Amino acid sequence: MTTDELSRLTQAVLWGAFLLAALLGALVQRTGFCTMGAVSDAVLLGSWTRLRQWALATGTAMAGFAGLVALGWLRPDQTLYASTRWLWLSALSGGLLFGFGMVLSSGCVSKTLVRVGAGNLKALVVLLVAALSGFATLKGLTAVLRSLTVDRVGVGFGVNADPVHGE
Repeated sequence: MTTDELSRLTQAVLWGAFLLAALLGALVQRTGFCTMGAVSDAVLLGSWTRLRQWALATGTAMAGFAGLVALGWLRPDQTLYASTRWLWLSALSGGLLFGFGMVLSSGCVSKTLVRVGAGNLKALVVLLVAALSGFATLKGLTAVLRSLTVDRVGVGFGVNADPVHGE
């Protein structure tokens, strides 16, 4: 591959990513797609529309993941999500902290991304804090605290979630 071909391919990928991001941003903006909003609509208003949207998005992501695995393009045992243990206390405490953060920041991260795209500077600060907090919890300073406390409580399965390579 020549330098010119690589440059054209890079430019095509970047434009494709930009167009896909713009399309998804418009879709999120138009539908009001937000996890916190979906739950609050169902609980407070009795409207399940946004919760069904969220369930459809989750199912689509799961089907896409399964498709990538079936095609051999992805091995679940090489991802963060295939494990021989279910760290339920870690998931519960992380979910509670994440939910509390969503309430404080006026919505979920997808809504924050739409607000950043619309030029909201508060949303940019929220996005940066969410990204840094997520990284710190996974690989940074708070990862040590997490691994020494809540990650010690879990249920072992003996095999991982990969039906082909799990042993």
